[in-house]
Amino acid sequence: MFPIVITLLLSAAVSADVNISSVITAPRTLLVGEALYLFCQVDGNYNTCGWESPLNHTIYPDELDPDADDIVPFPGFNCGIIVLRVKEEHEGHWACVATTDEGFEYKGGDIFVRPVASWPGVIANVSSPLFGKWGVWGEAQLCPPNSFADSITLKSEAPTTGDNTAANGLILPCRQQGGELRTSISSTVGDFGTWREPVTCPIPEYIHKFQLRVETENAFDDTAVNDIKVTCTHYPEDVLDGGGETWGVWGDWASCPDDSAVCGIQTKVEPYLGVVDDDTALNDVRLFCCNTVW
Repeated sequence: MFPIVITLLLSAAVSADVNISSVITAPRTLLVGEALYLFCQVDGNYNTCGWESPLNHTIYPDELDPDADDIVPFPGFNCGIIVLRVKEEHEGHWACVATTDEGFEYKGGDIFVRPVASWPGVIANVSSPLFGKWGVWGEAQLCPPNSFADSITLKSEAPTTGDNTAANGLILPCRQQGGELRTSISSTVGDFGTWREPVTCPIPEYIHKFQLRVETENAFDDTAVNDIKVTCTHYPEDVLDGGGETWGVWGDWASCPDDSAVCGIQTKVEPYLGVVDDDTALNDVRLFCCNTVW
Protein backbone atom coordinates (compact mmCIF):
# COMPACT_ATOMS: atom_id res chain seq x y z
CA MET A 1 0.00 0.00 0.00
CA PHE A 2 1.34 3.39 -0.96
CA PRO A 3 0.96 6.38 1.38
CA ILE A 4 -1.78 8.78 0.41
CA VAL A 5 -0.67 12.38 0.03
CA ILE A 6 -3.23 15.09 -0.57
CA THR A 7 -1.83 18.55 -1.28
CA LEU A 8 -4.18 20.51 -3.49
CA LEU A 9 -2.75 23.78 -4.74
CA LEU A 10 -5.23 26.63 -4.48
CA SER A 11 -5.43 29.54 -6.85
CA ALA A 12 -2.84 32.28 -6.35
CA ALA A 13 -5.12 35.21 -6.95
CA VAL A 14 -2.96 37.83 -8.66
CA SER A 15 -5.48 39.32 -11.08
CA ALA A 16 -9.21 39.55 -10.55
CA ASP A 17 -9.57 39.67 -14.35
CA VAL A 18 -8.50 36.03 -14.82
CA ASN A 19 -10.51 32.93 -13.97
CA ILE A 20 -9.15 29.37 -14.12
CA SER A 21 -11.68 26.55 -14.09
CA SER A 22 -12.19 22.88 -15.03
CA VAL A 23 -8.91 21.71 -13.51
CA ILE A 24 -8.16 18.69 -11.30
CA THR A 25 -10.74 18.71 -8.51
CA ALA A 26 -8.93 16.27 -6.22
CA PRO A 27 -5.95 13.89 -6.16
CA ARG A 28 -6.29 11.10 -8.72
CA THR A 29 -4.50 7.80 -9.28
CA LEU A 30 -3.77 6.49 -12.77
CA LEU A 31 -2.30 3.21 -13.90
CA VAL A 32 0.77 3.27 -16.14
CA GLY A 33 -0.38 3.59 -19.74
CA GLU A 34 -3.70 5.33 -19.05
CA ALA A 35 -4.49 8.74 -20.51
CA LEU A 36 -4.20 11.77 -18.23
CA TYR A 37 -6.89 14.30 -19.11
CA LEU A 38 -5.91 17.74 -17.80
CA PHE A 39 -8.89 20.05 -18.14
CA CYS A 40 -8.24 23.77 -18.00
CA GLN A 41 -10.33 26.70 -19.18
CA VAL A 42 -8.91 30.20 -18.67
CA ASP A 43 -11.11 33.25 -19.15
CA GLY A 44 -10.23 36.92 -18.87
CA ASN A 45 -7.16 39.02 -19.63
CA TYR A 46 -4.19 36.67 -19.76
CA ASN A 47 -1.08 36.38 -21.91
CA THR A 48 -0.25 32.66 -21.98
CA CYS A 49 -1.56 29.50 -20.37
CA GLY A 50 -0.38 25.94 -20.00
CA TRP A 51 0.32 23.12 -17.58
CA GLU A 52 3.29 23.12 -15.21
CA SER A 53 4.34 19.46 -14.97
CA PRO A 54 6.16 17.57 -12.18
CA LEU A 55 9.21 17.69 -14.50
CA ASN A 56 9.38 21.45 -13.84
CA HIS A 57 8.52 22.72 -17.28
CA THR A 58 5.37 24.28 -18.72
CA ILE A 59 3.50 22.61 -21.58
CA TYR A 60 1.63 25.10 -23.77
CA PRO A 61 -1.35 23.66 -25.71
CA ASP A 62 -0.90 26.04 -28.65
CA GLU A 63 2.63 24.69 -29.18
CA LEU A 64 1.57 21.03 -29.31
CA ASP A 65 1.07 18.92 -32.42
CA PRO A 66 -2.52 17.54 -32.43
CA ASP A 67 -1.20 14.42 -34.16
CA ALA A 68 1.58 13.73 -31.64
CA ASP A 69 1.76 10.38 -29.86
CA ASP A 70 2.62 11.64 -26.37
CA ILE A 71 0.90 14.94 -25.41
CA VAL A 72 -1.83 16.71 -27.41
CA PRO A 73 -4.17 19.68 -26.88
CA PHE A 74 -7.46 18.93 -25.14
CA PRO A 75 -10.31 19.79 -27.56
CA GLY A 76 -12.84 22.20 -26.11
CA PHE A 77 -10.53 23.61 -23.42
CA ASN A 78 -8.33 26.54 -24.44
CA CYS A 79 -5.58 25.59 -21.96
CA GLY A 80 -6.17 21.84 -21.57
CA ILE A 81 -3.83 19.00 -22.56
CA ILE A 82 -3.97 15.20 -22.72
CA VAL A 83 -1.01 13.03 -21.77
CA LEU A 84 -1.91 10.02 -23.90
CA ARG A 85 -0.01 7.37 -21.89
CA VAL A 86 1.19 8.29 -18.43
CA LYS A 87 4.49 7.04 -17.03
CA GLU A 88 5.70 6.91 -13.44
CA GLU A 89 7.72 10.06 -14.12
CA HIS A 90 4.44 11.95 -14.58
CA GLU A 91 3.54 11.46 -10.90
CA GLY A 92 3.42 14.65 -8.88
CA HIS A 93 1.75 18.03 -8.83
CA TRP A 94 0.25 19.43 -12.02
CA ALA A 95 -0.89 23.06 -12.15
CA CYS A 96 -2.62 25.05 -14.87
CA VAL A 97 -0.78 28.38 -15.08
CA ALA A 98 -2.00 31.60 -16.69
CA THR A 99 0.36 34.56 -16.98
CA THR A 100 -0.85 38.16 -16.83
CA ASP A 101 0.80 41.57 -16.94
CA GLU A 102 0.76 41.57 -13.14
CA GLY A 103 2.15 38.04 -12.63
CA PHE A 104 0.41 34.69 -12.85
CA GLU A 105 -2.38 32.54 -11.49
CA TYR A 106 -2.37 28.78 -11.09
CA LYS A 107 -4.65 25.98 -9.94
CA GLY A 108 -4.11 22.24 -9.90
CA GLY A 109 -3.72 19.04 -7.92
CA ASP A 110 -1.78 15.83 -7.41
CA ILE A 111 -1.59 12.89 -9.81
CA PHE A 112 -0.36 9.47 -8.64
CA VAL A 113 0.85 6.90 -11.17
CA ARG A 114 0.92 3.23 -10.14
CA PRO A 115 1.89 -0.03 -11.83
CA VAL A 116 -1.08 -2.02 -13.13
CA ALA A 117 -0.40 -4.86 -10.66
CA SER A 118 -0.83 -2.49 -7.70
CA TRP A 119 -4.61 -2.03 -8.17
CA PRO A 120 -6.08 -2.77 -4.69
CA GLY A 121 -9.61 -3.56 -5.88
CA VAL A 122 -12.73 -3.55 -3.69
CA ILE A 123 -12.38 -2.09 -0.21
CA ALA A 124 -16.04 -2.05 0.89
CA ASN A 125 -19.61 -2.79 -0.12
CA VAL A 126 -22.58 -0.65 0.87
CA SER A 127 -26.31 -1.38 1.00
CA SER A 128 -29.44 0.66 1.51
CA PRO A 129 -30.98 0.43 5.00
CA LEU A 130 -34.38 0.30 3.26
CA PHE A 131 -35.10 -2.58 0.89
CA GLY A 132 -37.69 -5.13 -0.25
CA LYS A 133 -37.89 -8.59 1.31
CA TRP A 134 -38.35 -10.75 -1.81
CA GLY A 135 -36.06 -12.17 -4.47
CA VAL A 136 -32.58 -13.66 -4.74
CA TRP A 137 -29.18 -12.04 -5.15
CA GLY A 138 -27.71 -12.09 -8.65
CA GLU A 139 -24.07 -12.27 -9.62
CA ALA A 140 -21.90 -9.30 -8.67
CA GLN A 141 -20.12 -7.46 -11.49
CA LEU A 142 -17.11 -5.16 -11.10
CA CYS A 143 -15.70 -2.40 -13.27
CA PRO A 144 -12.29 -3.08 -14.88
CA PRO A 145 -9.18 -2.07 -12.87
CA ASN A 146 -9.02 1.61 -11.92
CA SER A 147 -12.42 2.39 -13.38
CA PHE A 148 -15.51 3.54 -11.55
CA ALA A 149 -19.24 4.01 -12.14
CA ASP A 150 -19.95 7.56 -13.25
CA SER A 151 -23.64 7.21 -14.19
CA ILE A 152 -26.75 5.08 -13.71
CA THR A 153 -29.47 3.86 -16.05
CA LEU A 154 -32.61 2.53 -14.35
CA LYS A 155 -35.06 0.04 -15.85
CA SER A 156 -38.55 0.64 -14.47
CA GLU A 157 -42.13 -0.29 -15.28
CA ALA A 158 -44.49 2.67 -15.48
CA PRO A 159 -47.80 2.40 -13.57
CA THR A 160 -50.23 -0.06 -15.13
CA THR A 161 -53.81 -1.16 -14.48
CA GLY A 162 -52.54 -4.63 -13.56
CA ASP A 163 -49.65 -5.92 -11.46
CA ASN A 164 -47.01 -3.22 -10.93
CA THR A 165 -43.31 -3.97 -10.40
CA ALA A 166 -41.72 -0.47 -10.62
CA ALA A 167 -37.87 -0.72 -10.68
CA ASN A 168 -36.50 -3.84 -12.42
CA GLY A 169 -32.76 -3.30 -12.72
CA LEU A 170 -29.74 -1.03 -13.14
CA ILE A 171 -26.86 -0.50 -15.54
CA LEU A 172 -23.70 1.24 -14.33
CA PRO A 173 -21.34 2.58 -17.02
CA CYS A 174 -17.71 2.56 -15.85
CA ARG A 175 -14.92 4.96 -16.81
CA GLN A 176 -11.20 4.82 -16.05
CA GLN A 177 -9.68 7.71 -14.16
CA GLY A 178 -7.70 8.23 -17.34
CA GLY A 179 -11.02 8.71 -19.10
CA GLU A 180 -10.59 6.37 -22.06
CA LEU A 181 -12.06 3.01 -21.04
CA ARG A 182 -15.85 2.90 -21.21
CA THR A 183 -17.75 -0.25 -20.35
CA SER A 184 -20.98 -1.08 -18.52
CA ILE A 185 -21.83 -3.51 -15.74
CA SER A 186 -25.08 -4.86 -14.35
CA SER A 187 -26.45 -7.72 -12.27
CA THR A 188 -29.82 -9.49 -12.40
CA VAL A 189 -32.50 -7.47 -14.23
CA GLY A 190 -36.26 -8.06 -14.11
CA ASP A 191 -38.46 -8.69 -17.15
CA PHE A 192 -40.62 -5.58 -17.06
CA GLY A 193 -40.33 -1.89 -17.83
CA THR A 194 -38.18 0.31 -20.04
CA TRP A 195 -34.72 1.78 -19.65
CA ARG A 196 -34.87 5.39 -18.48
CA GLU A 197 -32.50 8.15 -19.53
CA PRO A 198 -29.02 7.81 -17.95
CA VAL A 199 -27.92 10.39 -15.40
CA THR A 200 -24.20 11.12 -15.26
CA CYS A 201 -21.67 12.67 -12.90
CA PRO A 202 -19.60 15.55 -14.28
CA ILE A 203 -16.16 14.44 -15.54
CA PRO A 204 -13.95 13.46 -13.76
CA GLU A 205 -16.30 12.53 -10.88
CA TYR A 206 -17.85 9.17 -9.94
CA ILE A 207 -20.79 7.84 -7.91
CA HIS A 208 -20.06 8.01 -4.19
CA LYS A 209 -23.35 7.31 -2.40
CA PHE A 210 -26.93 6.25 -3.15
CA GLN A 211 -30.40 5.90 -1.67
CA LEU A 212 -33.40 3.80 -2.65
CA ARG A 213 -37.08 4.61 -2.77
CA VAL A 214 -38.89 1.51 -1.52
CA GLU A 215 -42.51 0.52 -1.05
CA THR A 216 -42.64 -1.89 1.84
CA GLU A 217 -45.14 -4.76 1.98
CA ASN A 218 -48.79 -3.80 1.66
CA ALA A 219 -52.07 -5.69 1.35
CA PHE A 220 -52.59 -5.32 -2.39
CA ASP A 221 -49.83 -4.72 -4.99
CA ASP A 222 -46.20 -4.76 -3.80
CA THR A 223 -43.50 -3.06 -5.87
CA ALA A 224 -40.44 -2.99 -3.55
CA VAL A 225 -37.73 -0.70 -5.06
CA ASN A 226 -39.19 2.19 -7.07
CA ASP A 227 -36.31 4.57 -7.72
CA ILE A 228 -32.67 5.37 -6.94
CA LYS A 229 -30.74 8.58 -6.32
CA VAL A 230 -26.96 9.03 -6.33
CA THR A 231 -24.43 11.76 -5.62
CA CYS A 232 -20.96 12.17 -7.05
CA THR A 233 -17.49 12.46 -5.53
CA HIS A 234 -16.79 16.09 -4.55
CA TYR A 235 -20.31 17.16 -5.61
CA PRO A 236 -22.47 15.86 -2.72
CA GLU A 237 -24.96 18.70 -3.18
CA ASP A 238 -25.88 17.55 -6.71
CA VAL A 239 -28.40 14.69 -6.48
CA LEU A 240 -29.02 12.61 -9.61
CA ASP A 241 -32.42 10.88 -9.82
CA GLY A 242 -32.87 7.63 -11.73
CA GLY A 243 -36.33 8.67 -12.96
CA GLY A 244 -38.28 5.73 -11.48
CA GLU A 245 -41.73 5.46 -9.92
CA THR A 246 -43.20 7.23 -6.88
CA TRP A 247 -44.57 4.54 -4.56
CA GLY A 248 -42.96 4.14 -1.16
CA VAL A 249 -40.50 6.36 0.70
CA TRP A 250 -36.83 7.27 0.44
CA GLY A 251 -34.43 5.47 2.74
CA ASP A 252 -31.23 6.90 4.22
CA TRP A 253 -28.09 7.36 2.15
CA ALA A 254 -25.51 4.57 1.84
CA SER A 255 -22.03 5.97 1.20
CA CYS A 256 -18.65 4.64 0.05
CA PRO A 257 -15.69 5.47 2.32
CA ASP A 258 -13.70 8.66 1.75
CA ASP A 259 -11.36 8.65 -1.27
CA SER A 260 -13.32 5.82 -2.90
CA ALA A 261 -16.12 5.47 -5.43
CA VAL A 262 -18.56 2.86 -6.74
CA CYS A 263 -16.85 0.15 -8.80
CA GLY A 264 -19.35 -2.73 -8.76
CA ILE A 265 -22.97 -3.78 -8.40
CA GLN A 266 -25.14 -6.67 -7.20
CA THR A 267 -28.93 -6.69 -7.29
CA LYS A 268 -31.62 -8.73 -5.56
CA VAL A 269 -34.51 -9.46 -7.92
CA GLU A 270 -37.68 -11.50 -7.54
CA PRO A 271 -38.12 -13.69 -10.65
CA TYR A 272 -41.38 -13.54 -12.60
CA LEU A 273 -44.02 -15.47 -10.64
CA GLY A 274 -46.76 -15.75 -13.26
CA VAL A 275 -49.97 -13.95 -14.14
CA VAL A 276 -51.82 -14.73 -10.90
CA ASP A 277 -49.06 -13.78 -8.43
CA ASP A 278 -47.78 -10.41 -7.19
CA ASP A 279 -44.43 -9.56 -8.84
CA THR A 280 -41.99 -7.04 -7.35
CA ALA A 281 -38.82 -7.37 -9.51
CA LEU A 282 -35.98 -5.28 -8.00
CA ASN A 283 -35.86 -5.52 -4.20
CA ASP A 284 -32.36 -4.49 -3.13
CA VAL A 285 -29.07 -3.05 -4.43
CA ARG A 286 -25.53 -3.60 -3.17
CA LEU A 287 -22.76 -1.37 -4.51
CA PHE A 288 -19.01 -2.04 -4.21
CA CYS A 289 -16.41 0.64 -3.54
CA CYS A 290 -12.78 0.92 -4.71
CA ASN A 291 -10.08 3.44 -3.79
CA THR A 292 -9.66 6.42 -6.09
CA VAL A 293 -6.36 7.32 -4.41
CA TRP A 294 -3.92 4.72 -3.08
